[in-house]
Amino acid sequence: TIHWKGVHSARTEYLLAWYKENDDAHIKLFSNSAKDAKEQGWRKKQSGSSKDVVYSQVAHAIFSNDKDPEVPQLFKEDPKAFIKPVSTHFSILRKKYNKFNKDLKQLGAGKMYMELQEDPKMKLLIDTKLKRFPWWPELHGWWQTNPAFNYAFSTVDLGQDFASAALDHCNIQSMQPKPATADDDTHTMNYGSVVDVTDDMIVD
Repeated sequence: TIHWKGVHSARTEYLLAWYKENDDAHIKLFSNSAKDAKEQGWRKKQSGSSKDVVYSQVAHAIFSNDKDPEVPQLFKEDPKAFIKPVSTHFSILRKKYNKFNKDLKQLGAGKMYMELQEDPKMKLLIDTKLKRFPWWPELHGWWQTNPAFNYAFSTVDLGQDFASAALDHCNIQSMQPKPATADDDTHTMNYGSVVDVTDDMIVD
């Protein structure tokens, strides 16, 4: 079983740190969709790597030296089995990010984290929600003006290059992540296979 929260929250930290250090992964995973780019005439950067290749690279960065001694051995024996847990966790982060944004409404969801901290009421709201989802500032630095990831923000400039915007926000200053108190996100793995994740991992 692959856990991502509680005592295993460092795995999410490693995941986000890897994305932050790898521009190609940003372009592949954080740019607007090719379909939307074509329909709206947006400029879109292309990455030469498939998403599964990116997820495989992330899995290697996270699990090849995991603190749980059994995990590196399992990864060595069947590295492809870890692609699904990584891709699923990425999707869960995206869902939780958007649930976080619902309380910020459209205006707040489109502002930078540091801007929001200047409003006492918004700061209190965000600080309270960060206890449950500490990864939001980092994700917001990448996704705040990208409607493909930030569903609450719909008034963006359609000529914006979202891949470059994600890279420009990589160094956003965020508060130190705190261990979440909700039940662990888990991905149960049979040897050589991965079982789909259940909805109970999506916390408010």
